[in-house]
Amino acid sequence: MATETKTARWKIVLGYSAFSLFALVLCFFLTFPYSTLRARVATEALKMGYVVRIDTLRPGFFGLAARGVRISQPPAPLSSETIAALTSGDPSTARMLGPAELGEAVTIDALSLRPTLFPLGAAFQADAMGGQISGNIGGRKDLQVRVKLDKLDPAQGNLKNFSGLDLEGSLNGSLTLSLPAAPGAAGRPGEPDLSQADGELVLDGQNLLLKGSVEGSGVASKGSPVALLFPGGLPRIPVGELTAQIRFEKGQGTVDKLRLGGDQLEILGTGTLKLGKRIQYIEPAMDVKIRVEPELVKSLGTAGLGLSILPPDKEDPKFRSGRLSGSLGKLSFLGKR
Repeated sequence: MATETKTARWKIVLGYSAFSLFALVLCFFLTFPYSTLRARVATEALKMGYVVRIDTLRPGFFGLAARGVRISQPPAPLSSETIAALTSGDPSTARMLGPAELGEAVTIDALSLRPTLFPLGAAFQADAMGGQISGNIGGRKDLQVRVKLDKLDPAQGNLKNFSGLDLEGSLNGSLTLSLPAAPGAAGRPGEPDLSQADGELVLDGQNLLLKGSVEGSGVASKGSPVALLFPGGLPRIPVGELTAQIRFEKGQGTVDKLRLGGDQLEILGTGTLKLGKRIQYIEPAMDVKIRVEPELVKSLGTAGLGLSILPPDKEDPKFRSGRLSGSLGKLSFLGKR
């Protein structure tokens, strides 16, 4: 007579536990309020002056996956009807709105998010502009932000129309920021304050080529430094390499290194960069030196004559010197006397 084998108790407990965990995770993803999350993301972005639209949002590997993410900055204040459509959580409603009202959008092909414990928050990875953007964001008291850029091509992702610059090349870099929370109501911490952040920004660009500026964009708008120096728009310029390193303490950035250029063009920058509560409110106070070889000046035509307005640098006459000030939303560039 065959003896009956009995399954060990620990195997039964482990099997039921694994099944319960699997069922819990499956139900969580199936019942997750994706429309509510989409609406919350849109609402928080609007507070910072940006519009975020997500075409699809679904479960990912231990997290969430989004496709067709578009980020834009409206050229004018949005109507209440538009805000309601963006924060409704319905992607089909947001698709009916165009660039004329929402502004040109930089696009992210795919974005994945997953929760993290150290720091408490979320890690992300995005396929954008032919490369990857990865990092994490979170923290219990101060908001910790870490971002890494890997082989981004500024010619992709509609960055041309978003920024107003027709640029190609390869861009790498990193950003680390610690944003303290502003005082809130009833003694509770408020929103993270970018204007008081600590951290560092490092950028490395290779084989950069500026093909020109986009007509009608903010960069080339009437009265901007670009429009004053180059009435016909930015010409084709072989930019070359970009090296930048900026340290931030209590919102005040110190430019340790800033060089842009190659054999025909060289731009050096020193000074400070004061952070604002929004990106467009960041205030540069920088001395800029520009060297342009005669061959490039000739190819610029009348635009090259604008460089002759700038006074020679006192330390190195090969350079022309100027002062960059204002804010990222409205820059001012004048000759340094």
